[in-house]
Amino acid sequence: MSEAPSPHVRRSRRVALIVVVSCVAVAGGIGAWLLLGSDANPGSCEELLKDKRVHEALGGNYKAGLRCSELGTALRKATVGPTAGQHSLPQAQAMKDVLMAVEDSLETTGGGLDPILRTPLAESLADYAADTDAILGIGDAEYVSNSSYSKPAWEDADGVHMAVPRTSLLRTVRAVSKDPTAYTTLRIAATRHAAEGLAAVERGADGAELTAAPARNARTLGTLDAVAADTRRDLGENQAAQWERDVFEVLTEKTPEPPSYSKDPVNHLVDSWRRTLLAEGAGNSATALEEQSADMVSAWGKALGLDSTVQNSLREDSLDDSYHARSDALRELE
Repeated sequence: MSEAPSPHVRRSRRVALIVVVSCVAVAGGIGAWLLLGSDANPGSCEELLKDKRVHEALGGNYKAGLRCSELGTALRKATVGPTAGQHSLPQAQAMKDVLMAVEDSLETTGGGLDPILRTPLAESLADYAADTDAILGIGDAEYVSNSSYSKPAWEDADGVHMAVPRTSLLRTVRAVSKDPTAYTTLRIAATRHAAEGLAAVERGADGAELTAAPARNARTLGTLDAVAADTRRDLGENQAAQWERDVFEVLTEKTPEPPSYSKDPVNHLVDSWRRTLLAEGAGNSATALEEQSADMVSAWGKALGLDSTVQNSLREDSLDDSYHARSDALRELE
């Protein structure tokens, strides 16, 4: 049903919603532990701990015999800074090295990632929402040219960036998303980044200035729809239904009344969409997620006071772009 980057949209705060994810994860208790596993089955942890790129990424935090849980903590510490969305060149390079190492480990393990690594890796990736949007969305020539392993992270007037091949990132996102909490962490980060892109469009914009951000968002969110669809397909009917319910509950937990667009445009768009999802209900959440970019564009168009014909056109374009992005990504994941 439905599908973006300007690498130039500055990163900003995602902390509050990610805290919600963490709280719900704790609430999952023993049931979540049984689903996600423990240190008892190292698998890809062993592969990663043997990888020179991981040694370099961890720096002084690397030591022989790290437990899987310790590796996840160390990876997050090496890649994420004190300010959400802002990274040093070494941190961005560490994120790239880790992603390339994970991609190689997925080849060895047949696409499996240790359960205990899924959430910390998703939390690290969520802090790179602008980069993942540029890689998974419409695409960006600079990101493509810097995606090979031989090209390091770079810095320009808009900040620090890292890039990996699209398929590598997509496979990693798919691997972490077997954990619904990890998936919602990435979805929330993408949602906030999408809202930031829409909020950056000035009132009175038209033409490409008006349509670029909705198109970018539709492509990125459509790609995440494909990840959700592929995850559900591989889980089996009962587990897939539980995964879907868990994702819905995290995304709609304690949804506040949206602030006014004039006062807080980003949270207006994020919370308006979360309330739309809540109204659709858990039973219709898969379809509702696939209409996210269109629902966000509708809330945005209404807030900007766009003509109803323009609003309808933007919504239909978002549904179409998202659908094609989902289809493309599902083919890549086959």
